[in-house]
Amino acid sequence: MAWLTRRELIQAGAITAGVMASGMPAFIRRARAQDKEVVMLGIWPFTGPLADSGPLLDRGMKFAIEEVDGKALGRPIKYITRDSETKAGAATRRVEEAIDSENVKFVIGPWSSAVALAVSEVAKRRKVLHYFSGGTEELSGKRCHRYSFQWAASPYTASHMVVDNFMERHPQAKRWYLFVLDFTFGWSVEKYIKIAGQRHGLEFVGTDRMPLGTREFSGVVAKAAAAKPDVLCLVSAVQDFILQVREAHNFGLAPKVALVQPWGLGSEELAQLDTKTRENLWTGTNGYYTMDTPVAKKFTETYEKKFGIPPGYAATASYSMTRLVLRGIERANSTEAAAVVKALEGWETEDWPGKVWINPKTHQTVRDYFFLRCKRPEEMKHPHDYSEIVALGSTPLMPEEFNECKDIGTL
Repeated sequence: MAWLTRRELIQAGAITAGVMASGMPAFIRRARAQDKEVVMLGIWPFTGPLADSGPLLDRGMKFAIEEVDGKALGRPIKYITRDSETKAGAATRRVEEAIDSENVKFVIGPWSSAVALAVSEVAKRRKVLHYFSGGTEELSGKRCHRYSFQWAASPYTASHMVVDNFMERHPQAKRWYLFVLDFTFGWSVEKYIKIAGQRHGLEFVGTDRMPLGTREFSGVVAKAAAAKPDVLCLVSAVQDFILQVREAHNFGLAPKVALVQPWGLGSEELAQLDTKTRENLWTGTNGYYTMDTPVAKKFTETYEKKFGIPPGYAATASYSMTRLVLRGIERANSTEAAAVVKALEGWETEDWPGKVWINPKTHQTVRDYFFLRCKRPEEMKHPHDYSEIVALGSTPLMPEEFNECKDIGTL
């Protein structure tokens, strides 16, 4: 038997290592690369009824990642997107696929409350961190769990902010008629608008519920006008809201009757209305670009410089959610989802909305909500000066008896 010299052994080892590396199956090489990356998924509506918001949400998330030079704890961030289509089946299937193929640990989105609840169930089962911004109370209520967080204000807080501040300015406007998007977002906001109205003695003279994507509103506007309301309350968003406002003006109901939108997208929607159709329009929103916190001012300045328009609610929400997750990674000193969950729970900090507290019992992000009055043409200082913030606040908080998150569970 011929024995190898030490030199020959070293050479043979080097050759073997080279062969093994070059011949390593692609899935193993990919897995090793993913171990070094922090993979974040934006599940956004690039098609479907909310498709206008998809690119804006994508922009906001990219901004937050670019702010940290694309790294978390020194590791590269891999940002990927998938189209939710605003369909629960499509969204959950694509989130599952991204977790399996890309090793996703952090999911931001989508943009529909109904779809978000389905995605939240995937996050719970697959143990990935999920942050969402929307009007459903269920994510931080009866369907709460340790892996999902809610960025938007509670619909209880938002509804009371809007009703209380509008009635303070219009104490005689007691007759309200509601248009409601017929899914979980609309149901939650409608529920709390009616509860908030009780202390002001409001009379709800009619409610029409309609599916997202409805495009014909002449019949329901005529029906609302026949009820002689003081306020037409539009629990709707995106194109549904835009078309409702236009039809109310075409019919002659507005601006004589105030239009109140308890939960909207702010400048993204207001930009699609002219000064005439913005007259006597009041809207609540989770984000408005004139917010003057240090984080908000910097974001608005950078965004406006790049795109020529101020950021709306969609870009702001995805930016702030991503920013909080990235800061949570730093706070946890870990890229593991469970560790970041623990770091976020109970955290009091300053971010885009100003003071932020993440309730550890419900994962509701407690932050300010905005109530806006649209400006008259002579009040506008520039083309994007759509409205003024007339009220801002994070109270009243939802009372314990209303919250159905009795046990948020374990990791």
